[in-house]
Amino acid sequence: MSEKKILDHIRNLREELGMSQAALADELGIGRTSYVNFEKGKTKLFCKTLTKFADYCGLSELEVINGGLRNNELLHDNSNAEEMRRALIEDYENRLAIEKEKYDAALKVIEAHEITIRTLSETKDFLLTQLHKND
Repeated sequence: MSEKKILDHIRNLREELGMSQAALADELGIGRTSYVNFEKGKTKLFCKTLTKFADYCGLSELEVINGGLRNNELLHDNSNAEEMRRALIEDYENRLAIEKEKYDAALKVIEAHEITIRTLSETKDFLLTQLHKND
């Protein structure tokens, strides 16, 4: 199922509940903007909001993603399985790349702090030796 169809299904589920985006966001305990971004696909589809939304609708996340198809129905209609698998893999790889960038940035900060600490320690040792020369 394409992302557009999934997002349309999410919107349709909300409308079937007779709720505005703001009202449903309030029910889910998130901000209206966060919910709007979720429903419009501006944020990651696989997030806590999806879990909260599915729970609120009494569906599994898979049922929300598959447009209401239950697991056993999905087994008989796997025409979208490859597309979904690729989307999941792409989403996972994107998240992994983001986390790697954060890790690399944190590592650079740590390395810079190590250099600073080493320099300060050497400066302290030098100053102590200079003080002891005057004794």
